[in-house]
Amino acid sequence: MGEDTSKYEVTSTQKMTQGKKMSPYAQRLKFVRERLASQKGVGKLSQATFAKILEVHPSAISHVEAGNTRIQPELARTIEEKTGFRQAWLLTGEGPETISPALDSSTLEELRSPWPPLEKSYTVQLPSGGFSFSFVKKVKPLLSSGSGDLVYEEQSEDFYSFRSDWLSRKGVVSSMRMAQVSGDSMLPTLTDGDFVLFDTSKNAPLDGKIMVIGIDNHLYIKRVRVSPEGIFLVSDNKSVYEPWRINPENARFLGLVIWHCGDV
Repeated sequence: MGEDTSKYEVTSTQKMTQGKKMSPYAQRLKFVRERLASQKGVGKLSQATFAKILEVHPSAISHVEAGNTRIQPELARTIEEKTGFRQAWLLTGEGPETISPALDSSTLEELRSPWPPLEKSYTVQLPSGGFSFSFVKKVKPLLSSGSGDLVYEEQSEDFYSFRSDWLSRKGVVSSMRMAQVSGDSMLPTLTDGDFVLFDTSKNAPLDGKIMVIGIDNHLYIKRVRVSPEGIFLVSDNKSVYEPWRINPENARFLGLVIWHCGDV
């Protein structure tokens, strides 16, 4: 049996990372290693021991923590299977760190149920004629474009009105919803605090479009890319956030974003 070289790789990694800012991938991998050490009640968990737990070569860990490479999908998948830390979070830094239960059914129902009925409208008489306006309900959860957390507001019944003819040109009026964006991953297109109008009747992945997506118990607002390699959720803030390949069986496309507004 040959000599175990993992101790040299760890030492080499420590030397390479001195004076060098740790990459986001290295930070997340080190976080998982430290969290596992805490769960096991040990002071430290070496890269070599971590590799044995994952049943991978120690270099797969040391090269990431040294900043020489990104976390590869195969390694992220293994970490999720062995430890419960989510593949999507490891690859993108978005969403919860660990696997969560399914999205609450009442939230899905609120997003999808047809509201408001057609009678929820009114007409304004102006010198140039009468104009019809329709109400659009603002859903309670904030749509996260950063961490992915599902943040609930106070129980409210906020409604916004739009010209009915304008809404009709955009999509199905009764399926329109308003929501507020939280996070920075869609900069410069969408800013933290912006409002988006989305059509819940458009519930299939549309390439190149910004959509509302439910995964686990979290909602995301992302640009969708459909390719032969699979479906990806893409952030417009590409310098910070990596594309995220998703499993379509675990994702629900809840609506197409058709309009947004925010502070100047």
